[in-house]
Amino acid sequence: MQDLDARLTQALAERDRLSSTAQKIQGRKEAAAKALEDLKAEILAKNLDPEALDETIEKLEAAYGQAVTKLEQEVTAARDSLTPYLEKVR
Repeated sequence: MQDLDARLTQALAERDRLSSTAQKIQGRKEAAAKALEDLKAEILAKNLDPEALDETIEKLEAAYGQAVTKLEQEVTAARDSLTPYLEKVR
């Protein structure tokens, strides 16, 4: 009989532990869902479509690359234009 009592006590303790763990997991799930909704709202507030975010990022990366290339070209052109004057100063 003591063996059955010990097994029962152990099973109840395990049940309680699992119940507690399940509640923690549920809380984390709810927090993640809330964070996802907040993120979607933030994206929408910036007039972006959350479902097309990958496309938007690709477009922005392409535009950024073009802007950097243009800046490099303009810096090179400015350096080339100033080179004759800089050589005279030396």
